[in-house]
Amino acid sequence: MEKEGRDFFLIFKEVFGLESSPVAVNCIKGEVSPISERKIRICKAILNSSKGEVITINRKNNGCFGATWHLGFSKIENPKILNMIKKFVVEGEKLFSSYQSLENLISQMNPVPDNSNSYFVLSPLEKAEFTPQLITFVCNPEVACRLLTLAVFTDGIMPKIKIGGPTCRMAIMEPLITGEINISFYDNTARKMCNVEKDKLLVSIPYKKVCEIIENIDKCSAGKAKVEFPEEFKDFLKKNLQ
Repeated sequence: MEKEGRDFFLIFKEVFGLESSPVAVNCIKGEVSPISERKIRICKAILNSSKGEVITINRKNNGCFGATWHLGFSKIENPKILNMIKKFVVEGEKLFSSYQSLENLISQMNPVPDNSNSYFVLSPLEKAEFTPQLITFVCNPEVACRLLTLAVFTDGIMPKIKIGGPTCRMAIMEPLITGEINISFYDNTARKMCNVEKDKLLVSIPYKKVCEIIENIDKCSAGKAKVEFPEEFKDFLKKNLQ
């Protein structure tokens, strides 16, 4: 995968002027050894990986309690713990007006598979050893717009984007589960804890769709193609815009 990853990276860097690397994401079944004992939050790992690090996260070195549930490392079945977490989110973080509004958000998210015996590998695209399941772009809104335009170019079908939940759920798990593109603005808490730059958001694209985007770059004006005005349309504009 390394050569293809480098090729894709060079194309994206040239076309979009990226400031950092797209992040190749894989969720792999089975224990991994050795693994760094340094605790890390996956929302921070995305940023670190975009800057050159290859990072492996499993239930042992995951540094975020919320991600324990959102990534499927374990289920929270104890009602007391679950209620405590909900109280923190509603009354502590003040991210929802009520417990019902929190429940409404949770009900819109897809169930997470059991990843208790899995690990996530995040690496800069040009260093990816595996064919990625997902590629996540840390980018500005202009690049995000162009990526989405290129993704819709082939069939005109808009992705069913969900943007309201935690970063790890929206940027990693939702696109892995659904196989669809998703966008995360980084949730408010993660933006603060990770010092996310104000103009940055995340666009996560399943690998199959990334290959289509690469193919569309020369054909679509969101890539390299030039906008052209047919003569009859230019004449129409002259007559109707005077």
